[in-house]
Amino acid sequence: MSVDLQGNWDIVVTSLQDICNANETITFNNIYKGVSNSTLQQDIIDHKSNIGTGKRLIKTSQQSLKLIIDKLSEEQAKPATKSIAKKNLHRSSKTSTSKKNVSTRKSGRSFWTSKFNPNEPIVVSSEVAYKLKNRHFEEWIQCEVMKVLGDGNKFEIRDPEPDENNNPGQTFKATYKEILLIPDEDSELLVYPYGTKVLARYPETTTFYPAIVVGTRKDGRVRLKFDGEDEVNKETEVERRLVLPFPDK
Repeated sequence: MSVDLQGNWDIVVTSLQDICNANETITFNNIYKGVSNSTLQQDIIDHKSNIGTGKRLIKTSQQSLKLIIDKLSEEQAKPATKSIAKKNLHRSSKTSTSKKNVSTRKSGRSFWTSKFNPNEPIVVSSEVAYKLKNRHFEEWIQCEVMKVLGDGNKFEIRDPEPDENNNPGQTFKATYKEILLIPDEDSELLVYPYGTKVLARYPETTTFYPAIVVGTRKDGRVRLKFDGEDEVNKETEVERRLVLPFPDK
């Protein structure tokens, strides 16, 4: 911490010194041609006063910074107390147990894989796009995984949206060929090339439709042309994680 502080302060000090040096060596011969002596004299007095103020600022700040750095160095040199060590040990043990529980959770995977979508395990609470039965192939809805069944190739999933009577969403049994993993919000995802066919969630719905990629914004949102749009050449922007690789047969 003190090293970073010292480095940042060196930049500040150097900048102030450069300003002072520049002010000390600047010439007024060409700038003040035709200006009265009284005006020139007052400007020079003000100029020298500013230089003095800058020098005092540098000196005072350096002294204050040295006191801060010395104090931080003393605190970092103190040995850790038993209570802190015990607390860290407890935290480490708790973290290890938590990681163990996560690693032993039952998981599965989607049949569909792509470099544009992470091939991560699908566990309870994972978000997936589900291919509805008895519906057109190109209609998928967003669901949440409730259970991982069998050897990880079957799942119990639920539509998070309530029905028209405000009852809990419908529950489905799905195979690993009927779902696509929706990446987490913090996933690092590749940019789709222009013209890539994808499945994307249409804005303000939970339904995924086929679309063609026409570009990507700096914030990561994908510009798309959805199949079957009424408006010709209409482009729609969708969050990157909600744009999934199209499941080719």
